[in-house]
Amino acid sequence: MAASNPRIQNPKSLRPPQFGLRTLLGLIAVIGVLLALRQWISPMAIAAIAFFAVSIFLHVSGNAIGTRLRQIGDLPESAARNEDPQPIRRPPKPQDFAPATPLGRRSSLGWLIIVASSFGATTGAVGGGLWTFAAGHGNAGPLNIVVGVIAFAVLGGIAAFATFSFAQVLSGAIWQAIASSSAGSETETGPK
Repeated sequence: MAASNPRIQNPKSLRPPQFGLRTLLGLIAVIGVLLALRQWISPMAIAAIAFFAVSIFLHVSGNAIGTRLRQIGDLPESAARNEDPQPIRRPPKPQDFAPATPLGRRSSLGWLIIVASSFGATTGAVGGGLWTFAAGHGNAGPLNIVVGVIAFAVLGGIAAFATFSFAQVLSGAIWQAIASSSAGSETETGPK
């Protein structure tokens, strides 16, 4: 019988993130360099560098977690503890998966998204033109106002599209969850 490690409760669980002293000192050194560079680099550039570094770190972390989950996902516990030299992978069963939802299907968002995006673009264009004129204290030229109108029309259209489509998909998901929840409770209690 193999001796089990008392520190491992469940071999199929994810381990907590670990790092060594070298990693900690490297991180402190990088932060120190970034703070020293603020004499020559603007704060926006330092924020962009920090954002880029955090994005890389989170991407690598997500990849490591996904790889670990894929490794331990369908192994029996004896194989996860390395007791079985030839682990037999268990094929997934239908009850291992969540029920299929219509969110996975591609469908049109409808004509309301066109109306909402057009309204957002129009509102952005008017607001952008007025804001450019007001920010220039009446001295903004026609080219500046046209650029402001176009830029804010694009931003308004994108914001309206993102907001409306997210709200539409979210309300559909909530509606489906409520419908499936009430259908499940009727099945459990039986017809009245």
